Formats: sequence, C-alpha cells, structure tokens
Amino acid sequence: MADPTSATIADPLEAMPPAERVNYATGVLLDADDFRDEQTYHRARLARMLSALAGFGTLAGLRVIPPEAGDAELELHVAPGIAIDRYGRLIEIAEPWCIRLARWFAFQSTAQLRAAVHRAPRIALPVAVVVDVFLGALSCGRAKTPAFATGPFDALDAVVPARIAETASLELVARAEGGPGPIPTPRNFWPAAAASDEAHLQAVLDSWETGTAATAADGGLDPLAEHVAGHDTASVLLARVAIPVTLAADAPPEVRPQLDMTARVSVDNSIRPFIFMPGKWLGRAFTAEPLIRP
Repeated sequence: MADPTSATIADPLEAMPPAERVNYATGVLLDADDFRDEQTYHRARLARMLSALAGFGTLAGLRVIPPEAGDAELELHVAPGIAIDRYGRLIEIAEPWCIRLARWFAFQSTAQLRAAVHRAPRIALPVAVVVDVFLGALSCGRAKTPAFATGPFDALDAVVPARIAETASLELVARAEGGPGPIPTPRNFWPAAAASDEAHLQAVLDSWETGTAATAADGGLDPLAEHVAGHDTASVLLARVAIPVTLAADAPPEVRPQLDMTARVSVDNSIRPFIFMPGKWLGRAFTAEPLIRP
C-alpha cells in the first residue's frame, strides 16, 4: 500500500481540467503553475484517450488470492498488475500486496461487522462478513527539496516534495446492503461481439460520458452500482471477499460476530470490470486459474 509517511497530494486530473496548453513565447515569465499545467495537459489527454478507448477496470493481473488454510492472520494477497480507473489514470502494483483480514476484522466495530453480515442463500457460505476489494489511485510526495515558502510564512529553510509518485491504494469496503436481493455488482452495458452493427453504433454514440461524467453534487464522479457512499467513486472493484463468521440468526445487536477459522475465506474475482483487447496476448500462453476460490 501507499507509504503512510508520505504526503498525499491532490491530483488535478480529478477536477477534469479543460484541454488548454501553455502558450510559450520569448520573454514570457514562467512559474510553477505553468509547468504544473503543462504536466496536467499531457496527463489529462492521455487519461481521456485511455478512458474513451478502453474504459476502466483491470487491464492485466491483480488477481485477489484467498488466505492459505490454517493462516491465523488470514492474509489476502493481491497479485501484481495494472488497471485504469474512472478518470483514465493508470494504476500499477509492481509487487504482491497483502491485507491481513484478521487485523482488519479486529479493528471494526461490532455495528460495522453486523451490518456486513450476510447469510445463505444470498452468499455461498452459511454466514459471512462480505467486503469488496477496491483499487484506487494516489499521488504521494517523495523526498524533499528546498523551495521558497508559500502562504503566510517567512522561512529560509522551506522544503517541498522533490517528486510526486503515482501509486496505488487498496481498500476493503463492507457490503452493508440488507434485503433479500443480491449484493450490487458491476454491470456490463456494452453489446456482445455478435450484436448487430446498429447496436454497436448506438453504444458508441451514447457512451461519450460513460465513466467520466461529473454530475454528482460535490463535483466528483457519480457512483456506479458497486460503489458505496462515502468511498472513492473513481476506484475499481477487484474482488468480493466473504469472511466466514459464527453468529446466531437471533443474536442481539450487541453480540459481535466471531471469525470462523474452521472455514475458508471465499474470493470472487469474476465480478470485476475488466478490459479485454483481442489479440493482445497473441502467441503467448497463460495459466488459467479458478475465478472463485476456494
């Protein structure tokens, strides 16, 4: 995950800036904003192209792997890979990451866990706390370099980050949706390859704002079916995780669910949005593994 000691920096791409290039001319004085705008223009154009061309979701890798049998920490592993978020930003994990589900579980309040408890036949396990793994983008400051102090400060030793690292974040989001219906999952509205030319054309004509329209009240992205209020609506879903617990159906509200270490955590990689480009891996074999484990 992101380095907790580094400073998180707001990404100008989230404001969806207009496509305006810096106009250079002899004698024009440039400051930090001009260079920042130059970077933002090229990043935004690339992100816009990726969003329109490929959409959002998993591009390669990022398989979520359940804990091994007998693992007291319940280490959930996320394999290396790359994805595109809803702003069109590339998010890459270059090495395996892990989430210790037992520690996450201990940190949650009883009310939070109870809200995320689901039972068969809504889920495959008899009773479990259900959470989704989301992948998001972060911009973090790296190292320090001297700079002039900004704002209402008077200092000769001011510093700023020397680099801005484009990194990733993993978040477990509890699914607290009650009711008899299924837990929300991403929906695919794109016509199948065998659909008519008219259906494909209609999809192209109607998809200009898909994934990038900012019509929410706070100026952010509208949530999709899989997003939960209060969480990053630009992030992409990787997998649904069912953590087995013991809890009587008639238990009072103050009774805390307990981890069932005799059962295996279930991970469903099949519901994630993904980007498939025909011919991308032509000539290269890959190893197929079950999407839902164990």
